[in-house]
Amino acid sequence: IKTMRKLFILIFAVTFTACNVPVEPQGAGFFTAQPGEKYITGSDDVTDVWVKYIEAHNNRQIDEIMSMETDTISITGPDGSRINGKEMHEQALNAWFPAEEPKWQIYWAMPYKAISKDESWVIAGHWVDLTVEGERVRKAHMIDARIVDGLVDLFYVYQLDVPPAPPAEDTE
Repeated sequence: IKTMRKLFILIFAVTFTACNVPVEPQGAGFFTAQPGEKYITGSDDVTDVWVKYIEAHNNRQIDEIMSMETDTISITGPDGSRINGKEMHEQALNAWFPAEEPKWQIYWAMPYKAISKDESWVIAGHWVDLTVEGERVRKAHMIDARIVDGLVDLFYVYQLDVPPAPPAEDTE
């Protein structure tokens, strides 16, 4: 009986150990510029970086914004315009903030990770209220951002114009 008990324990231990072999994440999705790349859900640490970055924009904290991005930050706007580097970004923000008074409200965010390149990203939806030609307008921005070592390194802005709300009906 002792021998059978030892044999049972040995078989159980081997089976249990074999079942706990780490599995490489399979991922999903694709990116044609990087054949074979797959993506998995990322860490909310990445989402937290993005939320703080947007808060700094809403609070017009230019120094804080600059401290939260890499020196080589690259931004592609919805019209295809590009900003390369902190200096160019700071100049753009110093002109844009007083001109259009943008305010962001994040309504969803999803961190994800590129498996083979080991890159951390966040994609987030934002309502953005701006002053354009003296009128307050709302845009919907989808922003896809790469975060490197806790810093914003690159992002793309996609935009949808939101039509104005219809006038309220007079009920009298």
